[in-house]
Amino acid sequence: MKPKKNIVLAIIILVVIGGAWYMKREKDLAKLHDIQTDLANYLYNNYRLYTVDKDKDDKLNAEYNKGEGNLTTEEFLKKSDELKEYSDIQKIKFKGFSVGPMNSLEVKLIINDVYTLEASSNTISAESGKYIFDFNTGESQNEYFLEESEESRTNKLPEQNIIYDNKGVK
Repeated sequence: MKPKKNIVLAIIILVVIGGAWYMKREKDLAKLHDIQTDLANYLYNNYRLYTVDKDKDDKLNAEYNKGEGNLTTEEFLKKSDELKEYSDIQKIKFKGFSVGPMNSLEVKLIINDVYTLEASSNTISAESGKYIFDFNTGESQNEYFLEESEESRTNKLPEQNIIYDNKGVK
């Protein structure tokens, strides 16, 4: 009878340990889901993408650099801004999470299927309890740039436009 008791006891221990591990994983995935939703809504409400017609931009730069038309720096900057074609963020696809060298949470995502962004955070807001992410908005990707919007909103990106990564942190 003792061998049967030992086997039953071992099975119970394995089920308890496995259940605890599974519950911890599910809790971690739920937290990751919340982080993704928060970051997607933050980007949706505070940032936008823009692109510039390369031919028009080249022509304007040539005109300014040659001194043709007596274009002042202020006029050049104004005309450069007028060349920007803006588009709102419509879709965010998360590609993965990892722990960075300084123990920060690193997130990779794609905005509107054209702009890849890497965001990192090692700070949690004392007020909201949410991660505060840093990312570089000055880089061009596929001829698109990410820029902070002039107006901040409080809308939510539709759930179907957020493609979550549920693999966990690597």
